Amino acid sequence: MIQRIFAQAVAVTLGIAMLLQVGCAGRSKSSSFYVLSPVADTEFGMKNTSGESSDISIGISPVSLPKYLKKSQIVTRTGNNELHLAEFDRWAGKIEEDIGSVIAENLTYFLSTDNVLSYPSMEAIDLDYNVKLDISRFDGSLGGQMELVARWAIFDGDGNSLYGVKATHIIEPTKGGGYADMVAAQSRALASLSRELADAIIQMSGK
Repeated sequence: MIQRIFAQAVAVTLGIAMLLQVGCAGRSKSSSFYVLSPVADTEFGMKNTSGESSDISIGISPVSLPKYLKKSQIVTRTGNNELHLAEFDRWAGKIEEDIGSVIAENLTYFLSTDNVLSYPSMEAIDLDYNVKLDISRFDGSLGGQMELVARWAIFDGDGNSLYGVKATHIIEPTKGGGYADMVAAQSRALASLSRELADAIIQMSGK
């Protein structure tokens, strides 16, 4: 009798354990989604100091990215020739569109003009300047550095070249080992690139 009761207790215990395992297996890690952010006023002090707003209009053409970066997963490097696509850390939208809109926001701040739009919204206004970007690298290692390698040129509204192709290479420390730290470093790199673009436009426009 005692043996039968003991056996039943063991069976019940094993059954509960199996149910708990099934329940845990059914709960997978939830994904985190990230967006790039425009420059914070307190981080970069390059805003137009004249106190006057500008009426120049600028468009950011579709940003060119290598195929491996045009993923929903955030891409990091685990070696010189090895990439890692995060399973649970993803971009909230299309990364190339996010880059364009962030640069547009940065130029709005740096140049004190409201007339900066990225593709496709830029097609709704007459442009004084059209910025074209070809980004060949926009990644890095968690807890290490991220690198932005880009070539860019500036055209007028009719497609005539005003500022020839320039190469830009920016390295940013991630300041942490998480994906949020990586995205923050990428945002800072875009701010530095935006400052270069703003300098070129100021030089051309004389404003």
